[in-house]
Amino acid sequence: MSAAKASVGAHGEMEHYNISYETASVLFMAVSVLCLLLMRRNRTERYKKFLKLMLAVLFGLLFDISGALSIEHAASLNSFIPLLTNSLYFWFAAFTGLAYLEYAEAFVGEISSKERKMYIVNVVLMLVYTMILILNVKTGWIFYFENNAYIRGPLHIICYIPSFYYIIYGIVYALIHHKSLNAREMIPLSGVFFIAIGTLIQALAAPYTLITFFLGSLAILVILLFMETPDYSSLQETLVQLDAAKIEVQKAQRVKSEFLSSVSREIKTPMNTVLGMDELILRESKDEYITGYARDIATAGRALMDTLNKILDYADIETGKLDIVNAPYKIQTLVKDVYKTCLFRADEKGLKFTCDVGNLVPDILVGDVVRIRQIMINLIGNGIKYTSKGSVSMYVGSTEIDSKNVMMEIRISDTGIGIKEEEISKIFGTFDRAGDVFSRSGEGVGLGLSIVSKLTDMMDGEIKAESNYGKGSVFTVYIPQKIAEESDLIDMSNESASDKDVRNEGPLFKAPEAKVLIVDDNDINRVLEAMLLKETEVQISEVSGGNEMLRELAKISYDVVLLDHIMPDMDGIEALKRAKQIERVKNTGTSFIAITANALSGARDEYLRQGFDEFVSKPVNGRHLEEAVMSCLDKNLIVH
Repeated sequence: MSAAKASVGAHGEMEHYNISYETASVLFMAVSVLCLLLMRRNRTERYKKFLKLMLAVLFGLLFDISGALSIEHAASLNSFIPLLTNSLYFWFAAFTGLAYLEYAEAFVGEISSKERKMYIVNVVLMLVYTMILILNVKTGWIFYFENNAYIRGPLHIICYIPSFYYIIYGIVYALIHHKSLNAREMIPLSGVFFIAIGTLIQALAAPYTLITFFLGSLAILVILLFMETPDYSSLQETLVQLDAAKIEVQKAQRVKSEFLSSVSREIKTPMNTVLGMDELILRESKDEYITGYARDIATAGRALMDTLNKILDYADIETGKLDIVNAPYKIQTLVKDVYKTCLFRADEKGLKFTCDVGNLVPDILVGDVVRIRQIMINLIGNGIKYTSKGSVSMYVGSTEIDSKNVMMEIRISDTGIGIKEEEISKIFGTFDRAGDVFSRSGEGVGLGLSIVSKLTDMMDGEIKAESNYGKGSVFTVYIPQKIAEESDLIDMSNESASDKDVRNEGPLFKAPEAKVLIVDDNDINRVLEAMLLKETEVQISEVSGGNEMLRELAKISYDVVLLDHIMPDMDGIEALKRAKQIERVKNTGTSFIAITANALSGARDEYLRQGFDEFVSKPVNGRHLEEAVMSCLDKNLIVH
């Protein structure tokens, strides 16, 4: 109400209040409250705060109007009535500010400890103000009525302090939090400006026009239209539920990832022993029967590891942990590697297997060679799996997109069982093997084609499938690739040992002066790694834990340390950090290779980030282990 509340003008004439704006607002607010009570069934905490705000504005309107009318008709009323109505008006003016702040806080979410303390201060201020207004009825310190006139007391300014304080606090609160809210969520916070403008107009420009709560009701109208309509509120509540569900899904995905990592280690640790020892048998046994059994073990072991790796890859894709990493690669080297990887399985089934590269394919492309290789091997493996006789072939070609990019075509053809036309649309689904024919004729978990499809999408590519049921299938993958420029090229002359024929006998190198320390709590793993490095003639020592390793490194200088990650006394990462503080290690530049069953996507990068120089995943392949050790040795130590 008016900051200059009085009933008699300067010339002794009665001044009349303009109550038309707020009278209309009373009707609007009453209908709005009724509608909100009838239409809203889900009584959330924010809903309760908004209802409190609406009731504060409604009662503020009623007592502002009744207070003005009681001043005009004071002569015909008991003096207590105008005193009471105006006291209640001032109280609701302050309480509306506090209710508005409580409602605004519902949009901010978690409030800080400082804001929580300020809320307590605001409530205490309201209680103090309530006591002052009660005392005013007896003392007249703020205002009183005499000779039917409204008289300001010596402490009249107190009437406006809480209202203006809450307005200023609300403006500051809105400015503090405006960046954390979207445009729609800022609407409730902006409503405080309506109340501020109304208060200033009524106090300074139009003291006899009741407009403060009128503009307050306009703020309520804006909030109703944009925030608290039943449909929008229902949408918001649904979004809150979706956010909660999303958090639960993310938790479940983290649990799944941790579970898969644990399963990976639990399976790969014994498989490391099985396949490693099997490799030693193949290296050293001269008995054809024994080596035949060993080859069967190797085939079954590779199939098991392939299935496990597909499950891990699929989990990585689903949780968004798998990234596309582009780098220059030689297409001929890639195809040769894929050919050698898949040839053994084709030979086992007596299939003709060929890989060809078109003449127009650039020698060096830029793309994610690891994922492209994975696509090729999965599709070829699928063809071999479902082909009992005939052939499987891969052709790699390209067509020019522009002067800097080509569309690489990977086409895998087989003479296998084929796919029914009605089943083709299903084959890229998870755990789907295109109906009964695949289920009877094949093995695996049906993830290969799903992974291929997802990897192709991640590289902005496309995959197509054609099939003649009973005669064979053709899968074609199109992936855009950049043609390598001079700025993209790195020194690619030193191809990794994996580009060499892994079937060649003999070690990749010999280094009789090199000292290698094997750190693993599993006795069999230590023996296996030592045997796999036997032909390199390096000097090998073994310890069973991190503490033993630290004592050993303090006494003897080693060139390479093969360090297992998961150990009972001290994990490999902690052991690595402590080892790098040892003076002897600093001086000799000892290299550390992580040996781990963690094969999740990004594991290699994470281990290198932790300070390891190389990374070997279990089950340990002898050739890969030799590659890793050789890359870490000083070239002067290598004699062959």
